[in-house]
Amino acid sequence: MTTKFVRIFILLLLATGVSFPQFASAMAEVTSFSQSSGTVAFQGNSVPGYVTFELKTSEPTRGYILAVGNGIQTKINLSTMDYKTVHKMDWVPWDDTKKIPLPAGEYQLKAYMTDQGYNQISGYPLGKLTVVSETSPKPLFDQVAINPAVFAPKYGGASTVQIPFNLNRPAEVQLSIWQNGSEIYAGSKMKLLPGSHSVSWNGTDKAGRIVADGNYDVHFKYIETAYNYPATTQSAQKAGAVTVKDGDYNIPQWRLKEVVKDAVFTSDVISPDGDGVNDTVTGQFTLAEPAKVSIYIANAAGAHMNSVVSGQTFETGTHTFVWDGTDFNGGKAVNGNYYIKVMVIEGANAGYISFTDSVRFEGGYEFKALQPEKRVRVIAETAKLSVYPGGQGYTAVKGDTFPLMSETIENGKYQVLVKEGVSGTINVNDVELVVETTVPTVPNTMEYTVISGDTLWKIAAKFNTTISEIVTLNNLDPNKYLYIGQKLQVPATVSPEPTPQPVIHTVQTGDTLWKIAQKYGTTIDAIVKANNLDPAKYLYIGQKITIPSSTTTPEPPLVQPVIHTVVSGDTLWKISVKYGTTIDAIVKANNLDPAKYLYIGQKITILR
Repeated sequence: MTTKFVRIFILLLLATGVSFPQFASAMAEVTSFSQSSGTVAFQGNSVPGYVTFELKTSEPTRGYILAVGNGIQTKINLSTMDYKTVHKMDWVPWDDTKKIPLPAGEYQLKAYMTDQGYNQISGYPLGKLTVVSETSPKPLFDQVAINPAVFAPKYGGASTVQIPFNLNRPAEVQLSIWQNGSEIYAGSKMKLLPGSHSVSWNGTDKAGRIVADGNYDVHFKYIETAYNYPATTQSAQKAGAVTVKDGDYNIPQWRLKEVVKDAVFTSDVISPDGDGVNDTVTGQFTLAEPAKVSIYIANAAGAHMNSVVSGQTFETGTHTFVWDGTDFNGGKAVNGNYYIKVMVIEGANAGYISFTDSVRFEGGYEFKALQPEKRVRVIAETAKLSVYPGGQGYTAVKGDTFPLMSETIENGKYQVLVKEGVSGTINVNDVELVVETTVPTVPNTMEYTVISGDTLWKIAAKFNTTISEIVTLNNLDPNKYLYIGQKLQVPATVSPEPTPQPVIHTVQTGDTLWKIAQKYGTTIDAIVKANNLDPAKYLYIGQKITIPSSTTTPEPPLVQPVIHTVVSGDTLWKISVKYGTTIDAIVKANNLDPAKYLYIGQKITILR
């Protein structure tokens, strides 16, 4: 194409309104060049492991630096797409063609750039770079610390573990926490320059739930960025380990008590036999704030029998539920006591709170221990049991004993009676057979067999003795449950003298044991024993109370009184048991109204 023809062509294009800014600008030139080091090594230690280039041009350009030497030439990309006047690049001496570190030697650096008018800078000399080899290259991460090495992540994220580290080359870094070969947490990806940095972990997993106690591996996942073509998949380096101990894996009890104030059954018995009486039981729970909850019916071992509310959100206030006496599979529950267990759900976190109020299931199947009784004792520090229903977990501790339900060993396990209404299996290696020794008969004692509903208090009242006497005679732990069929030594009963026909009192509105005792000139203890009552439970209107004939008991000689200071959980009954006295004696000595609550710090005079 002739020069004259080109000029005519351009004039025609300009006449149509087409503009050509590239014709109006000057050709780009290199205005400055610098490099952070004249010597570099691949993953260097005594010398830098990377070099930073900065090249400036008079006009926006894109292109690369060519490193030539040792019969090799390799590109160092500055910008492949965008036009810039300032190009800055971190570069590791790497041969992109052979995928190996650049061999040691001296390399000439030349610029190859193109501006927006397609004018080129070809082979502009920039200087030289010396590449050396090192036998002990520096790792990407060093100076890693994990503080603390043992920590307890808390609900709400207040507790964290800090992980400071030094980065030796530019990289995209991501914290990763692993356990048993699986990643359970991954932090945010961060593009970092060499230097000191720090990341933290609050002990949660990918879903945001606090992890269980245990040992966890700390990893850094990374992609080194000082390459012409950085990797597209991450590499990983183990940085250390951290132990989680006493963490809030479940929502803590203090928080659960803030949310759920109470949960009770509205009747004492459920017997679903189709007669229309006690075929179902109603319960209620009270929330102090709106919450998402699930409600479970749990047996004496805490295992879930059934779910009556599943993951529903309720407003503040009292709400009700109904249980029909079935298990998860629709079958009848086993005879025994059942409790309310509430699961609170807050985001990814959940926790259980159990309540002591119970309902008695009657008319169903009953788990029974071997007769004559044979027991096993836990010899391991802890033992995991699989319990009814559905093989749920239960933990026993060293020294716990369980009655055998069968002497047959199946799959290395015994079947035992864990609690009333709860069967389970335990590993043979975790227990030993208890060698039964015959308890010598104490003069004036007799043998009593525990029945359903028995407590130490009821048995003591039945045989006109004290809890302490029964505990001593049988070497019992008063904090542990009795079990059906258990044999106890109790004081032999003496045939009572003939007594007049007792008076029957019908409970009316406002009646209390104290008022009834005052009305008939008797004592609370006498009424409790005559009617086999639990003094901690309320009377109900219409209830029939047998009033024993009044008797005059000589006052025991007075001794130096003991002053008891009321603590949390104290009741008149608990205090009377502790000091081997009676509720009436405490009431009279302190001029108390037994219908009113004690208060913490209250001083009680004990006459014994």
